[in-house]
Parts: sequence; structure tokens; C-alpha cells
Amino acid sequence: MKNINILYYGKIKQVDVYESMFEYVKSSGIGDCEKDYIEGQPAYFVEEWQAALDSEMYFEYDPMKDAGEIEIDGQNYTRIGRGINELSYVPTDNLSDILYVIYHCDHDMRKCNCTDEIFQTKEEAEKRANELR
Repeated sequence: MKNINILYYGKIKQVDVYESMFEYVKSSGIGDCEKDYIEGQPAYFVEEWQAALDSEMYFEYDPMKDAGEIEIDGQNYTRIGRGINELSYVPTDNLSDILYVIYHCDHDMRKCNCTDEIFQTKEEAEKRANELR
């Protein structure tokens, strides 16, 4: 991650610029996510996850008012973040990156919530899920 200054509502503001979606999510966390409980589900299981499909969590800004895209050294970056005060950008090409999360299935509560770990490959995620079992 690097910090740069941009003009934001007529004022100079410092923003965080990440090299990838993975780097951003790794530093900010996934947040509160859950899956429907399915009887017989393993205690820990892996699923694909995309920030682009989780728009409420990551794109809470008004694109008509806010700087939604910027260009740095010829590469386009899109604003991403939780809430209107966070000014973070990731490469636009990375918005659709598929990442992997681990869910913990609590059979007593009949709920499945994600752990706060994110992985770039399914193999890494499966390895970690096996360690947690």
C-alpha cells in the first residue's frame, strides 16, 4: 500500500492505494458474512468470494459526488471502502478478483460465519481449513 494526495471536494486528502484487491481485504478484513446453515456441513469449509459482489460492504459512496476512479501512472483505480470516510483505491482490473474465505459452521447455533481470513488460492484456503478442523 502507498499513500498519495488527491483533490477531494476542493481539499487535498491523503488516500490509500493498494496494489490488489487481496492486499486491501487482507488489511481491512472481510467483515461480517454468513451462509445458510446446511445440515452435515463440515465445521470449516471454503467458498469463493468477490468484493465486487459485496457492493453494500465495499462501495458505500455516492459515485455522482465522490471521486470513484482515479488514474495513477496510466493505471485506473476504483474507490473502495467501508463507509463514506474511508478513501482507499484498488486497481480497477482487480475488482472482479476471486478470493477464498473459510466459513465456520456452528452446529449448535445452526449458523455459518466466515472467519476473518482471506486467501488468493483455493489450495491455501483448503490447507488452512484442514488445520482448523
